[in-house]
Amino acid sequence: MLVSLKEIRKYVDLNGISDQEIANRLTFAGIEVEEIKTLANATNLVIGKIIKCDPVEGSNHLHTCKVDIKSEILDIVCGAPNARVGLNVVVAKVGAKLPKGEIKKGSLLGHESNGMLCALNELGVEEKYLKKEQIEGIEELPDDAPIGSTDVLNYLGLDDTILDLKLLANRSDCNGLFNVAREIAALFKRKLNLPHYEDNANYIDEDFKVSSETSLCDSFLVRIFKDIEIKDSPKWLKEVLRSEGIRSINNIVDIGNYVMLLTGQPVHMYDLDKLLAHNLIVKDNLNDEVVALDDNSYSIENGDLVVTSGNNIVSIAGIMGLKNVEVTNETKNIVMEAATFYGPRIRKTSSRLGLSSDSSIRFIKGIDKDNLKKVLIIASNLVKDIANAQKISESIVFDTIDHQRKEIECSIQYINNRLGTNFDKKTILDTYDVIYQAENTTYPDEDKATSNN
Repeated sequence: MLVSLKEIRKYVDLNGISDQEIANRLTFAGIEVEEIKTLANATNLVIGKIIKCDPVEGSNHLHTCKVDIKSEILDIVCGAPNARVGLNVVVAKVGAKLPKGEIKKGSLLGHESNGMLCALNELGVEEKYLKKEQIEGIEELPDDAPIGSTDVLNYLGLDDTILDLKLLANRSDCNGLFNVAREIAALFKRKLNLPHYEDNANYIDEDFKVSSETSLCDSFLVRIFKDIEIKDSPKWLKEVLRSEGIRSINNIVDIGNYVMLLTGQPVHMYDLDKLLAHNLIVKDNLNDEVVALDDNSYSIENGDLVVTSGNNIVSIAGIMGLKNVEVTNETKNIVMEAATFYGPRIRKTSSRLGLSSDSSIRFIKGIDKDNLKKVLIIASNLVKDIANAQKISESIVFDTIDHQRKEIECSIQYINNRLGTNFDKKTILDTYDVIYQAENTTYPDEDKATSNN
C-alpha cells in the first residue's frame, strides 16, 4: 500500500515530525514501512516562458530558445518537438541536480546553453504515470503558471513523500488512507480531522433493482447518477492518484479510484444506458466468454462471481468490469456499485484468470462490511462536485448482514497480557477517542434507503 504523506497531512497535523519518524513509529507498531521515496528529485528549478524559439541550422530537431524566468532571460538549446514561443516550461538552471545528473553550462553546434527545459520524467516521475506526449516532449505548463516561481515541485504536486507499507493479514484496514491517518494520529497523539460528508441524494429510483443469488455476496449497494460530465480530472485529483501509484483516466474513473484509496472499499461504475435491464444481480453459476476493460478475453466458469444485468455478464465481480458496459467520454448516466464479495472466491478466480487488480487485492485481504453506505455518500459528493451530476439517487440496497454493533467485554489486564504491554485505562480510552470518534460523517437513515433484500 502506497501512502502519500501529503494526503495524510490533510487529516493529521504532522508539524515537527519527520518522515523518518513516521516510518519508524509505524514499523514498530506492526505496520512495516518497506520504503520511503519521493515523487521527484530536483533542485534549482524555476518556471519560465519561451519568448523566442528558432531552429538550429544543421540540426533536424534542435532549437535555440530564449526563456524568460522573470529575473533574467536564459539562452537554452532544446531538442523537444513541442518547444515553441509562448509555452510555459520547467527550467533546470545551471547547477540543478536531477536524478540523472547535474545541469552544466554547455554549447551545441556553436550555440550556448544555460540550462535545460524539462519533461517530468527527467525530474524523476515514473513514465507509467505520463502520457506519450509528456514523455516525448517537455512539460507544458498552464497559461497561468507563475513565471519566476522557484517552488516548482510544489506547483507540480511533486513535493511528496511516499511510504510503501507492507500490510499483514491482520491490518487490511490500512488499505485505506483514512485508516492510516487514524493510526498515525493515535501513534503521535495528534488530533484527527477526517472530512465531513452530507448525503446529497435528490431522488428515489423505484424501478432499479439489485440482488444476489449467491451467499458469496451478502451486501450489494448502488447509486444512480444522471446527466454527468465526463472530462479530465482536476489537477489536485490527478496529483493524489499519481502519488498513490495510479494513472489518471477521466474524472469518473478517477473518483472511483480515489474513493477506494481513501476508504479501502472498491467501487465500480457501469454505463446505465448500456445495461440490458434496469437491474444488477450477482451470480456464481454461469459459463461464458467475456471481454474485460483491459481488452482481453476471459473464460467465466461455474463458481466465478459475476455481476449480471438481464442475464448478461457486466463485471467479473470484485476484479474487473467489462467492455460492454464501459464508462466512456460519451457516457451521460452511470450506476456506481459498492459491494462485499467473498475474498477466497475472488482469490481463486483472480488466480485462475491471471487477472489481478487493486480492487481484487482489497477484497482478498478483507474490507469493512459496515462501510458501504458511507462510501457511496463520499462518492456522491465527489461526482456532484467534479462531474456535475444533476440527479443522484438514494442508495438502492441488497443487504443480509447484521450491522448491529456488538459489545465485547475485555479487561485491561487481558489486553496487556496479550500484547506484552502495560497500558493504563486512560491511554486506551484516549487512543479509542482519536481513532473512532474523530469522524463526523453523517449516515443516511436506514428507512430512507430503498431496500431489495
